[in-house]
Amino acid sequence: MSISSFLSKKFLKSLFFPAHNRGKALPKGLIRLLKKQPGFWDLPELPEIGSPLSNSGLIHDAQISISKKVNAKKCFFGVNGASGLIQSGIIAMANPGEYILMPRNVHISVIKACALQNIIPIFFDIEFSRVTGHYMPITKRWFTNVFNNIDFDNFKIAGVILVSPYYQGYATDLEPLIKICHLHNLPVLVDEAHGSYFLFCENFNLPKSALRSKADLVVHSLHKSLNGLTQTAIIWHNGYLVEENKLIKSINLLQTTSPNSLLLSSCEESIKDWLNKDNLNKYKKRILEAKSIYNELIKKKIPLIETQDPLKIILNTSKVGIDGFTADRFFYKNGLIAELPEMMTLTFCLGFSNQKDFTFLFQKLWKKLLIHTNKSYGLKAIKPPFRIVQSPEIPIGVAWKSKSISIPLVESLGKISGDIICPYPPGIPLIVPGERIDKERIDWIEAQSLYNEDLLNSYIRVLNN
Repeated sequence: MSISSFLSKKFLKSLFFPAHNRGKALPKGLIRLLKKQPGFWDLPELPEIGSPLSNSGLIHDAQISISKKVNAKKCFFGVNGASGLIQSGIIAMANPGEYILMPRNVHISVIKACALQNIIPIFFDIEFSRVTGHYMPITKRWFTNVFNNIDFDNFKIAGVILVSPYYQGYATDLEPLIKICHLHNLPVLVDEAHGSYFLFCENFNLPKSALRSKADLVVHSLHKSLNGLTQTAIIWHNGYLVEENKLIKSINLLQTTSPNSLLLSSCEESIKDWLNKDNLNKYKKRILEAKSIYNELIKKKIPLIETQDPLKIILNTSKVGIDGFTADRFFYKNGLIAELPEMMTLTFCLGFSNQKDFTFLFQKLWKKLLIHTNKSYGLKAIKPPFRIVQSPEIPIGVAWKSKSISIPLVESLGKISGDIICPYPPGIPLIVPGERIDKERIDWIEAQSLYNEDLLNSYIRVLNN
């Protein structure tokens, strides 16, 4: 089967990203464009269009107009995904050799940016749920304790990264955390890739957007949590702690010089779609439908986990003795395609199209899963072994570029890593370049070996010293 033929394949239900649900919830302006002759829209950077960094042109005008409508200082479209704009924000905040404070559950793109610019991460741990195997939202009390454990006299910290909501929809009350950072004169970049729509739904009883919580930089994925095409994203610039010129230079460093015109149009159309009052009312109905789906499944005694994002349906498979990977294979085989399998859970993303038939289909397959799947009630989530605050022994950029040798992971104990070890899903780094590979982390991988078999048997690059 060719790639193009697979792309045209139909599934019973597509409950994964992008959130436009295979075109059902795409903005009308984008649908009209896609109905044109194939490739008609594939244009270069013509003067009338410009680029996200141009001082004139349609893209420049769209960015200015959108910024004014949401009361942001500035915004820039991106076509290298949220990852590219997060990396741009990091490089705008910190110079080589400086430190950035970040939670352990940052995306792998953050680590890559640190390696690229030799920015040194100071990681802080997060509370962990053994019931779900998920990190929990950060409280003000926890964050205050983190700051109390940092030696500000010896570490030149240039900024802070926060993640909210997480992949599964857990959202942190950001405003008190950002206030703590600002009291220390530290700018804050929030990875809000999974919560873009919070910005437009301020009266829907949803988490407060990072932009409204006074974050200095906020990155939204427009395909994960709005209705844009894959790879589309936006970075919002607020406050005065990050210089606009530095941000522009950083975006210019990491974004392609040939941005796809269709994707740039998708950036504009997906945001305009949510700024339209009639459309917003339509999406409000979708959010209410999602809450109704959750409540109906709970009434049917289906073990779900509640988070702050109603568009995420998280099935606690471990409660019935089934791991999330086994459940995912079952649902996939039966045409109901989820987004995120994990050891204890399976996450479905409802997206922005009508999902009224989801409840019936899900219940039908759930009953079938329980009958036809072997149970193992010994499932156990183990907290990754991190200290409250820690930093690599060797600067990450130095370790990344140092001479290294490849050895089996099980033989790497005590060595300095030259690699990123990142169990996937959900893609949270366990070991980064410059960290010493300790027994606790090797033991953790072995304890999770059923779900990290490839990782346990893999090779890792360690510094040759």
